[in-house]
Amino acid sequence: MQKVQEITGGLVPARSAPGDADTQDLLTGVRLEKCKLTPPEADCLHEELKSTPNILGYTIPELLGFSEVLVATAKGENGSEAFAGACLCKDLRWNWTEISVVYVLPAFRGRGISTQLFTTAFAGARERKRHIFTLSRSPQVIHLMERLGMETSRSMWKAPLAVHLEMNWHMMSAYRWREAGRKMKMRKDDGYEFLGGVKRYEKTGNM
Repeated sequence: MQKVQEITGGLVPARSAPGDADTQDLLTGVRLEKCKLTPPEADCLHEELKSTPNILGYTIPELLGFSEVLVATAKGENGSEAFAGACLCKDLRWNWTEISVVYVLPAFRGRGISTQLFTTAFAGARERKRHIFTLSRSPQVIHLMERLGMETSRSMWKAPLAVHLEMNWHMMSAYRWREAGRKMKMRKDDGYEFLGGVKRYEKTGNM
């Protein structure tokens, strides 16, 4: 599948969130591309998402259907490039965008890839003048939400209507009902809570 837009050629310090002093060193040998997932990447991500209690997951056709995708590739121990992770976004009604999935494969963690995926997706949505929503129970993602100025809350009542409509549709999947029951057991008593983050686009006077 053709890669429609290359975001980085190894390093992307301009996309870093404030305070990422180590991003340049961490991301050596990592490339982010804006493109749809290939079938092998979707199959890999589908299986990987089953292992995390933080994301209910998606079927392979659903993963292939995402159009706002950042794919991370990185050099492995043998020096060859491999699929390292992805960030998936959904454009919802009324100019809202949801950052739905940020996931890095275990072999590539600790290199700053998830931070770069999230901040690049966030910056891309802002450039398109979109309101942004994300829901996570990952301490790292919650830290990024707060650092990027998102209004956070444990109450889903504060989520925008566009998100509630999408979630109702999202949960009409038999696959996700099965995963919800299984992952509820995985999350039992682990001490983490889901937190929603909202960043509304505000026009500035010089725009």
